[in-house]
Amino acid sequence: MALLDLSVAFDTVNHDILLERLDKAIGMRGVTLEWFPFYLSNRCEQVCIDGSLSNQYHLGCGVPQGSCSGPLLLVTYTSTLFKVIERHIPEAHCYADDTRLYVSFKPDDTNAPDVAIRAMKDCIQDIKNWLIKDRRLLNDDKTESLVIGTRQELNKLSP
Repeated sequence: MALLDLSVAFDTVNHDILLERLDKAIGMRGVTLEWFPFYLSNRCEQVCIDGSLSNQYHLGCGVPQGSCSGPLLLVTYTSTLFKVIERHIPEAHCYADDTRLYVSFKPDDTNAPDVAIRAMKDCIQDIKNWLIKDRRLLNDDKTESLVIGTRQELNKLSP
């Protein structure tokens, strides 16, 4: 199993790519689709420290994380991720910025562990390439892999 963490997932959503996916992947049309550029544009942020406000900074990308629509927009934005994953492994679960990849194998097949690990590595590399294309990054420091098995089965795996 691999647990993937997308770096600042909500803050790096490219609006043009999101609008294209709302149209092509979801089939959103007309006034509903036209509303989203207004919802996403003209957003800014500023910081308050000890009562002093910073200058406002215009946000050219991202979706509001604390909103009801934020996670749905992020899932729509990352919807093409499943096409990348299914080329390598059979199981994945995603919600917002959390992605879990699963691959299993029979421990009595001597080649199966190496094949499973190679499939996971290849999948993660393709995910990294996909993220770069979508102008995003995988947070390697928070991405983890986990192999579960009996002590005897785990001892058979090469380091």
